Amino acid sequence: MKETSEIDLLMRISEGDRNAFRELYQRYTPALYPFVKSLCNDDALCEDIVQEIFIRIWDNRAKATDIKQVRSYLYKSAKNRFLNELRKQKNERTVIKNRLFNTIDTETPEQQLTFKEGMRLGDEALARLSPKRRIIVEMSTREGLSLDEISLRVGASKNVVKKLLYSGLATIRNQEIIKYLKCLLPVITFLTRF
Repeated sequence: MKETSEIDLLMRISEGDRNAFRELYQRYTPALYPFVKSLCNDDALCEDIVQEIFIRIWDNRAKATDIKQVRSYLYKSAKNRFLNELRKQKNERTVIKNRLFNTIDTETPEQQLTFKEGMRLGDEALARLSPKRRIIVEMSTREGLSLDEISLRVGASKNVVKKLLYSGLATIRNQEIIKYLKCLLPVITFLTRF
């Protein structure tokens, strides 16, 4: 059986054809999923990103015919969605760090100990990274440097820095972040009461 063209699929999707949408999903998910996996190395996040991209296409199906190159559109959407997730995580870490550092003096000794244990676990996670990844992750997370600034400091291209940063963060998240957050949970819970 002849494969339906992208233009026909998009036209049918814009008219609300669920079968055309299913065909688009089945056609592109096998290639899109490994691409997203290479960015984030987190199965749950990868699945969320792929699902959200296709949900967005269906929700905006009236404009589906505006998509000129489906593959390019999907890959660009995946990359942008992943970058948005990184920004969101960075903002969350900044808020937590600011609240912790601004109120640590008024905490109980138990909360200070929990905070120190969380920092120790974070340091252990960093220590498991390769030296270059560790330096790049520390420059980004602790010093708040941009990719361009890190690139200048370490003498590597922005793309290499970005790849090392994202893979380093994914490694930390996959190995140790759960332990780290469990230690911080009592402190975060305490701080959110104010």
